[in-house]
Amino acid sequence: NQIELESLDVHVGQSYSVLVTTNQNIADYYIVASPKLSNATNNNTLVGVVVLHYDNSTTPANGSLPSGPDPFDMQFSINQEKSIRWNLTTGAARPNPQGMFHVTNVTIIETFILNASTTTIDGLSCYSVNNVSYLIPDTPLKLADFFSNRTGVYELDAFSKNTSNANAVRGVFVASALHKGWTEIVLENNLDIIDTWHLDGYSFFVVGMGEGDWNPESRSSYNLYDPIARSTVQVYPGGWSSVYVYPDNPGMWNLRSQNLQSWYLGKYQPPTPPPSVSPAPNAPSSDAYAYNPHRTRY
Repeated sequence: NQIELESLDVHVGQSYSVLVTTNQNIADYYIVASPKLSNATNNNTLVGVVVLHYDNSTTPANGSLPSGPDPFDMQFSINQEKSIRWNLTTGAARPNPQGMFHVTNVTIIETFILNASTTTIDGLSCYSVNNVSYLIPDTPLKLADFFSNRTGVYELDAFSKNTSNANAVRGVFVASALHKGWTEIVLENNLDIIDTWHLDGYSFFVVGMGEGDWNPESRSSYNLYDPIARSTVQVYPGGWSSVYVYPDNPGMWNLRSQNLQSWYLGKYQPPTPPPSVSPAPNAPSSDAYAYNPHRTRY
């Protein structure tokens, strides 16, 4: 279950532990970090460099920096991401209730399709999701839910969870999700930059990603046997990523862009328990995903 790589894509909010085989001649060697979707060949300010020092080495690192893969080759990155899978031979603890080795037998209750793009509202350029640019209300969502039953702050499910609004609008996007039901979330990226989504308080299974538009047939490419569980996932320009999540903890949870400009312009979502479920003392009283679309103004 271990794979060997010459290079490794690490995206916003992600981390890896790797083993480096030190089987070269005793010397010092460069390790280089370079950006994606940017040509750093002639711009060293975009490159991070460290030196791997062998014990007893007297030979400093020298020569040109090693070149990585083509930074504009999206398919290379997608293929590498798909090759990184959960190691089922180890005995490490697994997320709960996803405390299983795979998700081949789960039943998906509903599907969210969230499309990130840019739009213009009242002459201002904005980021949006499903053509909704998120507005942060003066009253925090959970307080509004608990003390005023959302009145005057937001309307639950006012916007579609799987289609884009006909016209670009600003609004407080809060979407319901079934408590203790498996949800498929498809994240689409119509931007010209790599986007990264983060879900507060949960891990989800990254089951698929690809170029172009997502459609139901895309599920045939999903890895349901040994997908990685994480709380952030990248979405490549003009592409999509799909995750499975099990919202078993009452509350409202942010699903947002980790691109700070996009985040400021507004991308986000939260869940709370349905009335039939007894909430924790400080939890709201309805089941929702609050979604904060790309919400920045220029």
